[in-house]
Amino acid sequence: MDFSDDAPMVGPADVDREALAERGVSLAELVAALRVSLDLSSATDAPPDGWRVLKRYQSGAMVIGAPTDPTAAVWRVAHLDAPNVGAVVMVQPDPMPLRPSRAERRRGLELRWPAVVTENPMASGYFVDIVNTGSSRWKSDGDGFYVVGAFTNPGSTGFDFAWVSLSQHRPVPLDPGEYARVPVSINPSTWNSLEPRTYDLQAVLVSVGLRTIHPLRVEVSAELIAQHRQQNARSHSSPERRRRALDQQIERVRAQIAAGDALHHVVDAVAASQSDDDAITRISHLLKLDGDLARSVYHSSLSELSSSRSAQREKQLEQLTQQRANA
Repeated sequence: MDFSDDAPMVGPADVDREALAERGVSLAELVAALRVSLDLSSATDAPPDGWRVLKRYQSGAMVIGAPTDPTAAVWRVAHLDAPNVGAVVMVQPDPMPLRPSRAERRRGLELRWPAVVTENPMASGYFVDIVNTGSSRWKSDGDGFYVVGAFTNPGSTGFDFAWVSLSQHRPVPLDPGEYARVPVSINPSTWNSLEPRTYDLQAVLVSVGLRTIHPLRVEVSAELIAQHRQQNARSHSSPERRRRALDQQIERVRAQIAAGDALHHVVDAVAASQSDDDAITRISHLLKLDGDLARSVYHSSLSELSSSRSAQREKQLEQLTQQRANA
């Protein structure tokens, strides 16, 4: 599997724990063994030794890296697509911290439905509490407080989710017993396929993979579905608005295509940033996008940008372009 909940991370990438303990070899030796070429200008200040394969993906892509200090707390890395003869490897310019696994970073936290939601689920929208149940202060290790939700059949435990909000909720330190109440983001398109009946609402704190212990049992009425559908339709109520909306969707998909083609550079830019705004600025400069499009890339899920979705993105762009031509 490409994803491991228990794997340590270098920046935003899962890495193999055993690889971290290896002695590694010189960068020149590893590049030769992989039968690729090195962009020498990108490696002028890179560690000459200690390089090893940190992660091999099912697609054949991999991450290689070397520690920059004796404690191996910070690493320089390079991302390779499926290596082939003649491919050129670029060492990323920004050092990346070694981070604990998602399981470790969420230790002590629980995601709970507050009473205001369980007693009247739709009185004020859907919210969850991120509670520190541990014995020491919890601090973010680059993780935001962004929670997404999905409706499932009662009793079902599996669900998929996608980034749907452009607002990221900044984390705060939590002392034992403290909590942060944050909204649950639900993809607006979800309401188009819902039918009036009983559902379980599942929620997950995206950055660390923390799920609510129990789902929230909710009754979704026809009136509620209609309300959300009307809200989603308002921005598309006139031909001009529909055309503007299609233009925006086309721009976002094109931005995702550009980000997918340069995914490892985007990941490195985000990992090296000091804040959400800094990450968006770096993406904007990297992909030559305006602020809004850079923000949409930043809040896209990695699965949306992965190479496995490239054909789907191209097809979506083709469909949107055709819709725009007929609008």
